[in-house]
Amino acid sequence: MSELSKRVLAGICLAPPIVGILYFFPPKWFLLFMATVSACALIELVRMTGGKEKYFLALLALVAFIPLYRQSYVAYGLWLLFSPALYLFAVSLRRRGEKEKINAEIMTAINTLIIGQLFIVLPLFYFGLLKGLNTFFPLILLLAIWASDTGAYVAGKNFGKRPLAPLISPKKTVEGLFGAMVGSMLILSLSSRLLGFGIFEAIGMGAVIGVLGQTGDIFESIWKRVSNVKDSSSLIPGHGGILDRIDSFIFTAPLFYHYLSGLKI
Repeated sequence: MSELSKRVLAGICLAPPIVGILYFFPPKWFLLFMATVSACALIELVRMTGGKEKYFLALLALVAFIPLYRQSYVAYGLWLLFSPALYLFAVSLRRRGEKEKINAEIMTAINTLIIGQLFIVLPLFYFGLLKGLNTFFPLILLLAIWASDTGAYVAGKNFGKRPLAPLISPKKTVEGLFGAMVGSMLILSLSSRLLGFGIFEAIGMGAVIGVLGQTGDIFESIWKRVSNVKDSSSLIPGHGGILDRIDSFIFTAPLFYHYLSGLKI
């Protein structure tokens, strides 16, 4: 079976349960589901970056979801600051006598810990918060991202000539970026009444989501290039891992939430 066939089949199988969770889960249960997705993505991240104490590192990063869930943002900031110190203290006790490369390993681990808390846990928490604003908002953003990815693929494959980020993600093109913008603009335009947007506002926000979704994709590509892997894992046939599926939410979910809650609700 070709990769494209695997991708389509996996999408058909996964779409109904994902849409069901997005629609039927109440806000608090939806946030807990996002915590579970965060845990899976964090495990993929620490496996990609290598080193020791992988699961301890993933656990430390996941704990950041607790103050966010309780909406204690000061506690989240303090945990962001002190969790690397806790990791350093624990490693110092456990790995006495190991001198070779330990400083480089600790630095990589702390970078991974901060990246996980800022660019995995926080965006997925924001995605979960959308459910509290309106039952349909997470589904609208998900559809906008899917349409954006599809638009980027179709436009890039058929018209792509000018590279967008050749040193980081050689297959991405400027034409693909425009396809991504068109895809998300289409979904937000169709959902403008639910979002309370005018048509031009929906088109503008769709364009921004298209750009930021591709930015998140490129951002994750840097992690994969550094780790020398093609996908974050092989969990989803044809799609890669959880991290590969959520990278477009890194910047879009926080922006979408704050725009909807700050200016419209």
